Amino acid sequence: MNLEKLNDLVFELKDHTAYIKINRPPNNFFDAELIGEIADVLEEMDKNDECRSIILYSEGKHFCAGADFTRSSMKEESDPYEKLYQQAVRLFRTKKPIIGVIQGAAVGGGLGVSLACDFRVACHESRFSANFAKLAFHQGFGTTITLPRVVGHQKAALMLLTGRRITGDEALDIGLADYLVSKEELMSSAENLAHEINSAGPLGVQAIRSTIKEGLADEIEKITQWELSEQNRLRETDDFKEGIKASLDRREPIFKSK
Repeated sequence: MNLEKLNDLVFELKDHTAYIKINRPPNNFFDAELIGEIADVLEEMDKNDECRSIILYSEGKHFCAGADFTRSSMKEESDPYEKLYQQAVRLFRTKKPIIGVIQGAAVGGGLGVSLACDFRVACHESRFSANFAKLAFHQGFGTTITLPRVVGHQKAALMLLTGRRITGDEALDIGLADYLVSKEELMSSAENLAHEINSAGPLGVQAIRSTIKEGLADEIEKITQWELSEQNRLRETDDFKEGIKASLDRREPIFKSK
């Protein structure tokens, strides 16, 4: 794999840390192609003994504002969601610890991407949201499992069933963020954590991480099929169409349970 010729990522390996930058500013919407490219780089780093940790970050205002199914790469797929989730599962099968740098929003599928990270460094401007219910839709990207795993069942249910937005401060309180710093300190804080991980025995770190995450990727592979079936069902409803239209019109939706 040629790490110097990536489509929408910028890669650098320095001091045992791989830096992976999502380069679709300002909102960094993703599609199956981008998630697959991230997985390709992560798998490449699994084979590189010089890499002991990974920092995943983004160029622009937001970490990731969710999926973009208007891109040609997604339109060409008969079922772009299925292809997307096949790529997403790969993120959870990798070996090295991932630190997510969350500036701005991690919304919808973007929240799912942030939950593929082992740690999240946030700032006061960070926003986390599983906004699917507000669209009369269903969460995806394995968030059904990953969010409760991080914040607990009750707090995950609160986020999922209300679609409410969580600030950086609130994210720290509920365990969704591991560090809360100023926007200017995001990268240095992530690098400090990476250095701490890099100073530990790499084989031990990988073994411990593997044990902690035992069975997770298989669970996510299974649950994404359920999520996909619910998304396909709800996508045909009038409520979903109203949720999308209301969001575009910036108004409150009028749902009719149809």
